[in-house]
Amino acid sequence: MCLLMFHKRRLDIIHQQYEKNARLNEITMKIHDLQQYASNIADGSVSISDMGSTPASMFNRTLMYMTYAHNGALMGANANMQQIMMLPNVQAQMSQMTDPNQQAMYQQWIFQNLYAQQRERFAKQETKLLNEQEKELQKEKTKIETELKMLQAELEGVQQGERDAVKQWKPEFVA
Repeated sequence: MCLLMFHKRRLDIIHQQYEKNARLNEITMKIHDLQQYASNIADGSVSISDMGSTPASMFNRTLMYMTYAHNGALMGANANMQQIMMLPNVQAQMSQMTDPNQQAMYQQWIFQNLYAQQRERFAKQETKLLNEQEKELQKEKTKIETELKMLQAELEGVQQGERDAVKQWKPEFVA
């Protein structure tokens, strides 16, 4: 009976190890994908080559980030542009420019700088979120690795118990 209990426990431990190793592989893959995604958006924008190297699991998130960051930066830049154009020193500079093309170029330059600042702000927010997610995954990975070590130690004990039970039940022939 004791031998059967050891055998069943050994099979249970092996099953748990398999499940934990599968989860560990999944977490490792998620961490890798997050790191790849973070490197793709590090400069605040996503290029076509970045999209090509984006992991499949992060593709939709990349598209959502692009849309969210662009629309948010556009709205923020427009709002700031209106405020900046009301400043007296900007109005004075605009009135000194006699060529309408110069005025348009100056306004475009201001807008592009505001847009770039807003995109950078969104990239920082996304990077902060990614760092938090990576920390959580690293904690879970460490926990699973610890559990695997404990299961391995328990498995070794169970295997030793199983060997002892086999020795106990092994028939001895006297000649």
